[in-house]
Amino acid sequence: MRQRSGVIVLAALVAALTGGAPQLAVAQAVASGEVAASLHLATAPNFRDIGGYRTRDGHKVRRGLVWRSDQMNLLSEADLAAIAALHPAAIADLRTQTERTREPDRLPAGARYVVLNVAADSTQSLGGDMRLAMAQIAQGKGEALLVEANREFVTLPSARKSYAELVRLMIAADGPVVYHCTAGKDRTGWATAVVLSLLGVPRETIMQDYLLSNERLAAKNAAILSGLAKSRSTLDPAFLEPVLTVKPAYIEAAFAEVERSYGSFDGYVAKGLGLTRHEISSLRAKLLSR
Repeated sequence: MRQRSGVIVLAALVAALTGGAPQLAVAQAVASGEVAASLHLATAPNFRDIGGYRTRDGHKVRRGLVWRSDQMNLLSEADLAAIAALHPAAIADLRTQTERTREPDRLPAGARYVVLNVAADSTQSLGGDMRLAMAQIAQGKGEALLVEANREFVTLPSARKSYAELVRLMIAADGPVVYHCTAGKDRTGWATAVVLSLLGVPRETIMQDYLLSNERLAAKNAAILSGLAKSRSTLDPAFLEPVLTVKPAYIEAAFAEVERSYGSFDGYVAKGLGLTRHEISSLRAKLLSR
């Protein structure tokens, strides 16, 4: 049986090592020659707009309609108010039941809360066997765990259902949609890659947006590593780094799994996600402009 990833372990580490302390904002970054819009939230540093990118055919992804984020349980009053000012129609939570129970979202008034548990069908560490995953991380296998996690984002029935429902939510919502997991980089990272791919954004731009999480989470990750040092844990911080960050190999593993399992991205969309041509056209009509 293949070993599963440690993304849920990361969620536990964030909770345990930061003690729920607000995180510092990090500098705005540039991806594909365009500034990725951010509200610069101190307590959700990876909260950002997925709009602004150019597609291969010259369209542009509309700003202000779809936002990605890291955990929303730590939101300060000021940051919650900033999100509320966007008037989001829905907040989609991609986390597990354990994460949602331990760290429930702070929600802006009027937003519909939607649970899309990507990892519900995972049977080992991705779904909750943290002892197994921690043993792997302690052996320096964190990168392998994240590679496997990204493969599961493509193959797990719960993941395929969650990502398809997220796209349908974007189509149907009467206002902006926010979606998030814990770090806003793995489950949320693949969600963003799927949506941007459906819209026709070039793969290299998608990769740059994916890697932007490393800059947005730099201060947050530094706090986690500091907490690790203070906890007198025997875990080598160098072994934790691959779990806290994103690397090209992670999302490349997901795209490779798409090719292996479905033959092409179009095959994944049609057979894996079950999205129709009409739904894809509706998404593009809503989220693209000239």
